[in-house]
Amino acid sequence: MQRQKDKENTSGKIRIDNDKIFWDYNDKNIFEVATKDIIVIGEYTNADGPYFDDWFITFVTKDRQWQSIPLYADNREFLLDYLCEKFQPDFKEILLTGSFEWNSVVRHPSHLKGKPLFKLTPTENYKAPKTFFDKILSSAGLGGFDTTKYIDLTDEVKNELTNACR
Repeated sequence: MQRQKDKENTSGKIRIDNDKIFWDYNDKNIFEVATKDIIVIGEYTNADGPYFDDWFITFVTKDRQWQSIPLYADNREFLLDYLCEKFQPDFKEILLTGSFEWNSVVRHPSHLKGKPLFKLTPTENYKAPKTFFDKILSSAGLGGFDTTKYIDLTDEVKNELTNACR
């Protein structure tokens, strides 16, 4: 009889210790964030699913840096319970259910809840495919299309960080 190996989670593992949130991947700590440093919490989705992570929770800290954890990581429910306790009771409510494209929302603080967390700005060389044929060429890496965009925090989130650091 052959033993069945447990499926490894390719999204890593979340752990919490001493009011710090950790994300570990392949038994290595990728990042940690102290709860006291978190000013804004959001979630975002992208179009990378279903084979890659496409849903994330993001922590924005006083120093205007942000870190994201895939919400498919082990111990997600533990993290959401912790956030409900520390920040607000509705972290179990999913705001981006069914989103299969790029989208982002603020979850905390409550006065920004539901507003965009990130804004996307096209790069200098941005050239989007316009026709159906262009989209086919672009998906094959042909046609000289560049759909690269910069990701940045929205002005509302930046204002929140400024006000929190006064």
